[in-house]
Amino acid sequence: MDIRFVRVRELVPDDQEILDVLVGTPVAEALRLMRSNNVDQLPVRTSQGHVVGVFSHRSFARGLPYVPGQNPLAAPVDDLVEDLPFVASSERMEKVLEPLATDNAVLVGDEERLLAVVTPADLNRFLWRRTQPFLLLRDIELGVRDLMRSCCAADDLAASITAALPADVEVAEPRLENLTWSQLTTVLLHDVNFGRFFRHRFGRNRGIVKVTLEPVREIRNKVFHFRGEILPEEVQSLSEAVTWVRRRAIMSGGGR
Repeated sequence: MDIRFVRVRELVPDDQEILDVLVGTPVAEALRLMRSNNVDQLPVRTSQGHVVGVFSHRSFARGLPYVPGQNPLAAPVDDLVEDLPFVASSERMEKVLEPLATDNAVLVGDEERLLAVVTPADLNRFLWRRTQPFLLLRDIELGVRDLMRSCCAADDLAASITAALPADVEVAEPRLENLTWSQLTTVLLHDVNFGRFFRHRFGRNRGIVKVTLEPVREIRNKVFHFRGEILPEEVQSLSEAVTWVRRRAIMSGGGR
C-alpha cells in the first residue's frame, strides 16, 4: 500500500459524529462529556460555529497553573484550550502522521467549517482494515506449507509436487516456496498425495480441506491484484480458514 495515494478523508469513520462544546462550557461538563463518550479532546466553538481551539486532558493539565484562586472545574473551557493543526480532507495521509504522533489528533476542515476529528485510533483502524487480509493470507499460506512440510521427508515432498502438477507446468525447483497458491492446493488435494501423505495432518476428509481452502484462491487474487475492497464476509472466510489451519497444527502437535 502506497500512502501517497491515501487521502485524509479515508481515515474518518463513516459513523463519526463531531462532539464539541460551546465557548463558556465549564471544564467539569467538558470532562464529563469526554469520559462518557470515551474521547480525549473536544473542539471548542462559538455559537456561530467558529472553532477557537480544542480542550483536551493535555490542555487542561497544562493550563491548571494559570487558573489559581478558583475551582479549575468551574473555569470555562476556552481558557484552557490548545491549538491543533487543521488539514484538508483531500490531503495525503502522510500529512497527518507526524501531527497525530505529537498532538494526538488533527482537525479536518478549517476554523469556519470543522468536518471531522482524526485520532491515532482512526489511523490504526484504517491501517488494520487495509492490512488484515494480507496478514490472514500470510498465516494461511505459511500454515499450510508448514503442515505439508511436516507430513513427509523432503524427497517425498518434491515427488508429490512433480506428481500433482501437469507436465507442462514449469517450476524452477519442486519446493513449496516456489508454488503459487493454486499449485500448492493442487499438490495438497491430489488424490494419491493426500491419501499417502497429507491426511495425517489435514484430516481424513479431503472434502473438508477443499471446502475450507478453496475460497482463499479468489480472495487472494482479489487482494493481490487490487480488484476492489475486500468485503466483511471475505475477511470472515479468511479468518475461518486461519482458525482451521491453526487447529490442524495444534492437533498435529505443531501449534503455530
